[in-house]
Amino acid sequence: MKIQRRPALYLALALITGTLGSYYLLNYNQLKILKLMILAEIIYLLYYTVFNFKKNKKSVYIWLTIFFLILGSILYAYQEYKYYSSYSCIDFAEKGLCQVLAEIKFDLGNLEGEQVLLKIHSINGKKIKYGKVIVASKQLKTFNYGDLVSLEMDLSKPTSALNPGGFSYLEYLKKKGVYLQGWKPHKISLIKQNKSLMNPIIKFKKTLLDNINQLFSEDKAAFIKAILLGEREYLSYEQQSLLRNAGASHLLAISGLHMGILILSISFVLFKICANKKTALCLLSFLTFLYIIMVGAAVSIIRAALLALLFLWSDQFDREGDFLNIISLTLIINLILDPLALFTVSLQLSYILVLALFYLTPLFNKFFPAYFAVSFSAQIASLAITGYYFNEYSFIALMTNLWAIPLITVLLPFILILVLLSLLSLNFFLPAALLAELGLEILFKGLKLMVLIQGKTLVIAQPELFTVILYYLFLFSLPYVYQKRYIYLKAKNFKIWQLIVPGLLILIISSFFLSPVSENLEIDYLAVGQGDGIFIQFPNGENMLIDTGPPGSEGRNVEYSIISYLNYLGIKTIDYLMISHFDADHAGGIPHLLQRKEIKTILIPPYKEPTALHSQLAAGSKKESQINFLTAGMAFKISGCQFKVLNPDSNKLSKNRNENSLVFLLKHQNSNFLFTGDLSEAGEEMIVKNYNLPKIDILKAGHHGSNTSSSKFLLEEIKPKLAVISVGRNNFGHPSKEVINRFDDLNIKYLRTDQRGMIKVISDGKKIYFDTFR
Repeated sequence: MKIQRRPALYLALALITGTLGSYYLLNYNQLKILKLMILAEIIYLLYYTVFNFKKNKKSVYIWLTIFFLILGSILYAYQEYKYYSSYSCIDFAEKGLCQVLAEIKFDLGNLEGEQVLLKIHSINGKKIKYGKVIVASKQLKTFNYGDLVSLEMDLSKPTSALNPGGFSYLEYLKKKGVYLQGWKPHKISLIKQNKSLMNPIIKFKKTLLDNINQLFSEDKAAFIKAILLGEREYLSYEQQSLLRNAGASHLLAISGLHMGILILSISFVLFKICANKKTALCLLSFLTFLYIIMVGAAVSIIRAALLALLFLWSDQFDREGDFLNIISLTLIINLILDPLALFTVSLQLSYILVLALFYLTPLFNKFFPAYFAVSFSAQIASLAITGYYFNEYSFIALMTNLWAIPLITVLLPFILILVLLSLLSLNFFLPAALLAELGLEILFKGLKLMVLIQGKTLVIAQPELFTVILYYLFLFSLPYVYQKRYIYLKAKNFKIWQLIVPGLLILIISSFFLSPVSENLEIDYLAVGQGDGIFIQFPNGENMLIDTGPPGSEGRNVEYSIISYLNYLGIKTIDYLMISHFDADHAGGIPHLLQRKEIKTILIPPYKEPTALHSQLAAGSKKESQINFLTAGMAFKISGCQFKVLNPDSNKLSKNRNENSLVFLLKHQNSNFLFTGDLSEAGEEMIVKNYNLPKIDILKAGHHGSNTSSSKFLLEEIKPKLAVISVGRNNFGHPSKEVINRFDDLNIKYLRTDQRGMIKVISDGKKIYFDTFR
């Protein structure tokens, strides 16, 4: 491959190398080495310019390659500098009420939501150069883009991931240049109006959104706004789950498929009505760039739009569009605009898929029909990166895409034309909207059928990054290994590689679905907010989940805390689900958990009065799931670990569910663990009197650190080495100062899940080790 033929490829690789170098050095706190590296590169570039620069293309390309290497390093380092700079807004997090002067900036991909972005000018009189603040405020939504406002509000850092495999809102916003969240904005006043060019675009988009809302039913309108205008605010969690489980989440992302359909549809019209092709291309480019701005300018949109436009424009310059060169150019533009995008799944998946469709489809087309080959290429290419980031894979996607993509290819331009025509007369085009509704109804019925056929998605334990890189190296070597060769000896040499490379790929894919078994007892006290969720892995590979935490809106809390962690570990089946008691903060996630995981055995306390959660447990559990009631005095073993149930007494059940909490002692050789649910001080005293409790290594502090539990009487009796407090943001004052003082007075170490994230405890039977996620 000659550099003159594909210069953008080498420049893109240089830009990526510089960015990655800067990332890893800063990640390991090697700022001095990074400075020396950049300085050495600049000196070499100057040296090359003065002494080696010749008037030929090769010298120009080498100079540009060095320049882009430096550019990548500097661009990423500058993003990190802005975040930690003394002119950054992060220094005002958790500092109480702040007086803020800021410029209104809307996220054009989320105009319907209440959230507003504020470009900060000053906080408490101090000049701020870097970082935006995101705040939910209907009042701020009434201002125009670019208006300068004054207000007072509290500022805090967004939450980072608290469990492995969890979602970090902090990192997500940081990549968008948003450093803080604002709370309770008030005393808002306009300082200066700004007639930004963005306002007409925003106004036009709002008109389109209003028309969509009037043309279509609520659920169909939410879907259309997502696929056409990038607005996901009112897309229900049920719709998102349906698309994800059916392997059709890509339909929501305005990317190659959408841009290809839209650009082809618009270009078809423009080439017909414009006498000159160049005029049509200019108009198409202008409309495309307006559309990119209007839907939020995501990296996948920029990549898809530029790729299509560069191919269309290549004829005008009498040049054949080289795919690899053009795709590299779009990557360069994306990374210069936003170097942090390199570390997003959006950019990685977008470019991997487009490369796969170009290089792998012709290979698989030799074995499968063309359309199936396209779908298979996309699915095999997305497998590793989907497993790495999401730990799930919908294998039904291969079948879904065979019919869903043709259907959306017809529906999308039809809906676009319908929405644009509605600007002329809304009522006149209402009947046509019914036809689009019918098409979308067919789409959703089909997706539900796909989910029904598939059942639960495949779970992939997060693979090592090195394994993922190997996977793609082998995958993209397939076209080279299997390409047709006319020289017999050369072809013969590749016969062995045609067996080795697919074999290695199969081994790597198999490794995605294997979870190693530890010989130790591992107890993970998960951060689930204000509630309990504890996952135990026994030495023989069996597991137990104790409580589900609170459900959150539509089950999102259990999804983002417990389900995400189980998927991270590659856990498909829960052997034992134990519910300490049926308050929402301990059992609220039951319905959602039953939908997402197979459960073999369910362990619950007896109850005096059933709750709605009891009914949901009975209705949601399958016939194969055994429901067992545990009461005081019972004992059983799992993989050599001894369980002794200490509460509740079946003869003394209380109407207060906290008093009926399952309390048990877990013994693993010389290690002792006590789990107390939400049992009160009176219940703790009864247990101490009724049982000869050993010294406890790890205590799960009762009732999230409430002063009604973890009594001095209990603590003096069991003398725990460590107490774990499962707690989140709450209005109850948990953990109470009294309990913390008791721990301090008795020299008991304690850890809180809201501060340290997941707390992992490992017992080999003799010694106990612990680690925290934060």
